[in-house]
Amino acid sequence: MEKCALRIITLLLSMLLAGCSSMQQSIHDAAINYETSAAGLESQELTFEYGELSILRTPELRENRQTLILVHGFGANKENWLKLAQQLEGEYNIVAPDLPGHGDSIQDPGLAYGIPRQAQRLMQLLDRLDIEHAHLAGNSMGGAIVAVAAAEYPARVTSLSLLNNAGIHEHPAELDRRLARGKNPLVLNDPSDYDELMAFAMNEPPFIPWPISSVMAREAYRNRDINRKIFEDMEADREMDFRAILARIQAPTLVLWGADDRIIDAANAPLVAEAIPDSRLEILEGIAHMPMIEAPGKTAELMRALISGTADRIEHQAGTN
Repeated sequence: MEKCALRIITLLLSMLLAGCSSMQQSIHDAAINYETSAAGLESQELTFEYGELSILRTPELRENRQTLILVHGFGANKENWLKLAQQLEGEYNIVAPDLPGHGDSIQDPGLAYGIPRQAQRLMQLLDRLDIEHAHLAGNSMGGAIVAVAAAEYPARVTSLSLLNNAGIHEHPAELDRRLARGKNPLVLNDPSDYDELMAFAMNEPPFIPWPISSVMAREAYRNRDINRKIFEDMEADREMDFRAILARIQAPTLVLWGADDRIIDAANAPLVAEAIPDSRLEILEGIAHMPMIEAPGKTAELMRALISGTADRIEHQAGTN
């Protein structure tokens, strides 16, 4: 009798937990849909030879608006840009992809996820959307990707915003010290590590209600194997002469960094700016690795100023097309 009662209690608890998980997912999806709508964006799925790519985009790319491409960092996704996109809503055509290996896009361990290959895929996306030239912005790994794209395809990049970008690691950060001890805080070993990851990446992570953060924690944990593969591919790219790549960038560039970055030390920011011929360096005090989330208003202000100063370059690009 006691065994039967225990089985019934176990079954009821399992059903309850399953219901909670389903409800959490519904709440998460509703919140993301609300934030996406507030940014004036919609989701779209595209098929390439390597698989499916998920993006957020302005529903209609208007000819009278400049186009801004937003590229997230390692282990992140396109939704990382929603707060910034809300600040810029109605000003630009905005496209934010889930890079292959991330978010809702294909996660195939057989693909190569190095920086140059992801830069090529980014330009394939612009081709698919008939975007001749655009302003590119990237955070962390995404910053390295858009920097390579700007160096390789200068005629198609009108301006470049690098937010705590990977590429130059001359000054070690806390992440490097943990990696040397065999620990990678960017790849979850358990869903319960998610809050620690957020606190590592940001000084003051935005408040996320428990049902939503629970879904995000489970997704980050579920992606741990593909994240390890991507991180390995990205680490292999440290052999590139990234300074030489930056020196080839022709677009006006904003180098924006959080002073308290524990992932890529802010002491590397001046080295990035010095390597790019036409660049402006901005260090944000009290901000860590993700200024577009931690300080979306200030980040939007700086990016807006950069973009507004590129009118002559836009006319030149239009004349060469």
